[in-house]
Amino acid sequence: MASYTIYHPAHKGHNPSPVGINTYFTELLAYELKTVLFDMGHEANITYINLCADNKVLYIPEVDINVSSNGPYIPDSLWFIIVNDETKNFVIVDLQDAPSVTRYLQTLPGYVMSLLGQYSLERYHHENPWLDFTKLLPFVYFPYYPNVVESMIEEIQDIRNSSQLDDRVFFFGNNRDDYLHDGVKIREVISALEYKYPDEVCVGSTEKKLPMQDFFRKAATHTINLGLPGHQWCSREHELWTLGLPVMLYEHTHHLAIDLIPNYHYIAVPVGSRLSIGMASNPMRAADQIIKAHREWIKPSNKWRLNNIAYNGQRRILEQASPKTVIPKLIDLIQLGNW
Repeated sequence: MASYTIYHPAHKGHNPSPVGINTYFTELLAYELKTVLFDMGHEANITYINLCADNKVLYIPEVDINVSSNGPYIPDSLWFIIVNDETKNFVIVDLQDAPSVTRYLQTLPGYVMSLLGQYSLERYHHENPWLDFTKLLPFVYFPYYPNVVESMIEEIQDIRNSSQLDDRVFFFGNNRDDYLHDGVKIREVISALEYKYPDEVCVGSTEKKLPMQDFFRKAATHTINLGLPGHQWCSREHELWTLGLPVMLYEHTHHLAIDLIPNYHYIAVPVGSRLSIGMASNPMRAADQIIKAHREWIKPSNKWRLNNIAYNGQRRILEQASPKTVIPKLIDLIQLGNW
C-alpha cells in the first residue's frame, strides 16, 4: 500500500472545515477520494496550499514544485494535485475553463498526467500546441456547489409540477461587450435571439443575473433551458441536469470520461462552425437553429420526450458524475500503483 497527499488550493475566503453546503466541487471530490484511498488501504491526506505573489507562484516544497506563471495568474480554485509521497510523482485534476495548471506543471519531472473537465483536443492544439497530448485524459465537469444544487431537487420539481410552463427560450448569462475570445464577442447569440425572436425568448446578460437559487427557481418555470458554454462547458448545464430540468445545447464535439449523448441526455442543436472554445462563429445562424429546434421540442406531442431527456440527464449526474459517484472512474483513470 502507498501514501498519497492531495494538495488543494486554499482560495480566498476558504474555510476547509467543515465541508458544507457551499463547498466547491473539487474539494468535495478531494474528500471523497481521500476516503476511498483510505478504504483501499492507502494512507491519504489533504493539504491546503496558498498561492504566493498575487496568485503568480505555486510552491509545494514537499513535491519540488516551485512554479511562476507567465500569464496573469495561477487559478486558486477548481483543481488539485494527487501526489505519491514516496516517488513524488503527481497527477493533476484540472477542472478550470482551460488547462492552466497543466500548462504550468507539465514540464516538471514528477508530472504523470492530467484529468481535464474541459477536454477539447481541437482547442488545445489551437491555443496550447506545446501541451503533451499523450498525458491529457477527459474527465467530468460538475456544478460549482453540488450540495446546494442537490438540496434543491425536490423544491425545483415541485415548482415545475405546479407551474404553467413558459415556452420561451430561457438563458441568463454573461454577454458583456468585454466578454471576448480572440476579439470576438463570445455570446453574441443572445443579442441575435433578442433581435430576431423577441417574443420567443427570455434571455439576458449579466444585468439580469439572479442569485443562484433564484435562477434555478426561474429556470424550473420554463419548458426548456438553453445552455451556452463559457468555454467548452459552463457549470450551469450540470446544475440544471442535477435538478432534473431539460437542457438545450450546441451539439458538443469535445469529450468526457462519462458519455454525454445528444438527444438522450440533452437536446442537441447543430449550429455550424464554432470558435475554438465552442461558441457559434455565426450568431445569427445559431439563433435560427436554436429557435428551429426549440419550436419542435415544445410541441405538446413531444412532452414525453422532454421528460425523458430531463430524467436521463439527471440520472447521468446523480448515478455517474457527481463528486460521490465519479470516484470509481477517477480511480480507474489515475491507475494507482503505476507511478
